[in-house]
Amino acid sequence: MKNSLSVIIYILIFFFGVGKGKCDAAINSDSLQFLGNAFVKITTSEGKIIYIDPYAIFQSDSADIVLITHEHECHNDLSCVQQKASCQVIRVANALIDTVYQTFTIGNITIKAVPAYNAYHPKSEGVGYVIEFDGIKVYHAGGTGKIPEMANLASQNIDYALFPLTPGPELMTEAAALVQAKHDIPIHTVVSLQRIPDTNRIARFTSPNKMVLNTDQTIELTTDGTWVNENNTVIREYRLFQNYPNPFNPVTYISYSIPIVGDVTLKVYDLVGREVATLVHGMQQPGIRTERFDGVDLPSGIYFYRLSIVGQGKSFTETKKLVLLK
Repeated sequence: MKNSLSVIIYILIFFFGVGKGKCDAAINSDSLQFLGNAFVKITTSEGKIIYIDPYAIFQSDSADIVLITHEHECHNDLSCVQQKASCQVIRVANALIDTVYQTFTIGNITIKAVPAYNAYHPKSEGVGYVIEFDGIKVYHAGGTGKIPEMANLASQNIDYALFPLTPGPELMTEAAALVQAKHDIPIHTVVSLQRIPDTNRIARFTSPNKMVLNTDQTIELTTDGTWVNENNTVIREYRLFQNYPNPFNPVTYISYSIPIVGDVTLKVYDLVGREVATLVHGMQQPGIRTERFDGVDLPSGIYFYRLSIVGQGKSFTETKKLVLLK
């Protein structure tokens, strides 16, 4: 019986391609991945990896640069990232010296420290960063509120700005208006440590340039056009996210992103490949969506969910595993 089960699992992996998305619209070049909290990974077209404010989630890619905006424990956990022998770690002590904000040039990457502070983060103990590479500028605001120095960034033509919503979404909407970036990405958007987006908090951040990223989502960084859905959420890639929670009992949530109009199918299968639920079947507009799956009538065990998208000459298929544990 044990050998038979192993054969079934191998067949399913071969048939479904578990964990491997296949898409004829591959993304390369510069990219940004939102890892939750204020934790961000930037990968340049040269393969250089920059981590900002590491926390909670271990990342296996070796860092070339690590930036820390302030020394709170949810922003400075270097144990979360592997570092190359040549890795440069820039902390507040390096970035702000005698009230002077420092600039660093590392290869073709330029990093400028800028003011970042609020009632809980003294001006002398924190910085933000403007990172420039390949003609792209990314601003990580760090632990800040709306401050007058942000107006100085408007002339820098920031492409992507990341704003913490902890001081208040309305206040940070005003901050975004000062910076005038092309795209405003809210961070500190989750409930506690659960990595579940606080939709109310995000909705109250009303910048017209808002770009909402799910935890673990990666976007391509460009200086030109974007795909924008009806909620001003920019979607640049097909992506099937791991369900949360997992294991679950009996309800879990499955999220995915689609960059263009497509015929979307999302189904759940049992261990032997029998369909147990169809969650989505039909045409959908670009966007990030979350579907609820209720396994109340199913026995405990391993299941698979498969996302298939076809549209405008492009196709995508990916399958992931989920575990129902009663």
